[in-house]
Amino acid sequence: MNIFMDRANELKDEITAIRRELHSTPEIMNDLPATTKFVKEKLIEMGLEPKEIISSGLVALIGGKKPGKTILLRADMDGLNMKEDSGLEFASKTQYAHTCGHDMHAAMLLGAAKMLKEHEDELEGTIKLMFQPGEEYFIGAKAMIDAGVLENPKVDAALAVHVMLDAPVGAIGYQHGYTLSSVDGFKITVKGKGCHGAMPEKGVDPINTAAHVYLGLQELIAREVSGFETAVLTIGQFSAGAVPNIIPDTCVLQGTLRTYSKELREYLVKRIREVVDFTCKAYRSTYEYEVLSDVPSLYTNPELLDEMLGYIKEMGDDLTFIKDSRATPTEDFAFIAERVPSAHFQLNCRAEGERGAFPHHHPKVVFDEDVLPVGASVFAQCAYRWLKSGSSL
Repeated sequence: MNIFMDRANELKDEITAIRRELHSTPEIMNDLPATTKFVKEKLIEMGLEPKEIISSGLVALIGGKKPGKTILLRADMDGLNMKEDSGLEFASKTQYAHTCGHDMHAAMLLGAAKMLKEHEDELEGTIKLMFQPGEEYFIGAKAMIDAGVLENPKVDAALAVHVMLDAPVGAIGYQHGYTLSSVDGFKITVKGKGCHGAMPEKGVDPINTAAHVYLGLQELIAREVSGFETAVLTIGQFSAGAVPNIIPDTCVLQGTLRTYSKELREYLVKRIREVVDFTCKAYRSTYEYEVLSDVPSLYTNPELLDEMLGYIKEMGDDLTFIKDSRATPTEDFAFIAERVPSAHFQLNCRAEGERGAFPHHHPKVVFDEDVLPVGASVFAQCAYRWLKSGSSL
């Protein structure tokens, strides 16, 4: 074992208590007053001086007593707009739920902060802690970047983790290069002209137009994407009308595009708009196109990742590694990774038995808390060792 893994195991009960407090009081988007207050108080107890640089977005520094580079450690803190049905004693007391595991991430980073503060005099450079709101809506990272999170001091590298449910505790997933998919969410409002269903020639049927739009979008994947590429285009809403004998004025489609390739993403976003435009013109309709989300694929810097993997392997023989763990969810840490060399790890924590049967964002999902000291150690070990290494990145 190493100093951080040993210490994290000593702190396990404390980190777990932090996680359970956060889990029981989830908040959403960039409005996390109780969460922010709790995390801020914990950081102050450690002797740190956190600053709220945006609403519910905290930054704190450790080190800086010796010259060196700056590494950013990031945790998201927001929950989801849904009810929890896990049956846990510390289940959510609000109308929201931590069913993605952001409470785990925040607790891990607080555990790491405490350990790194204990070794502050040894740090050769600076560690910047970033506690972020609004990840689920892809608004938090960008807002904190705009507020200067990557400056003063300038960040040279960044690290984030996400709990996953593909394997039990101790399995760490990683991927060189593009790691998590991009997301382009959109809302298309097709506009026709309502009329009686018995006289369709007197109107313009937006449902008919939208049906052809839907088929055209599906054919983009079937006929315009190489079998060597990965892309998913899903329409999750198709809605119009209220009665059987009236053609409505409008029909609404909402969907999401996911891929890894920057070039393919740009091509498909362009083609989606073209299909909508040409199809609506062909069927005498107009439309409104609204962008709901616009997040790039998360790029993990291969050189930095290999360095971090080497440091994690120093933590002990109980860990296993899952190579090529590319995943289809999206992370707005991608905005950080666009600007500085970054690494991202998947910390598996599937619960035993029936409790481990539920996925992220499910009201019954349960995460194995034994991963908490592992995550805290990954943050602390990687930051401490990377600063000491004098990396050329």
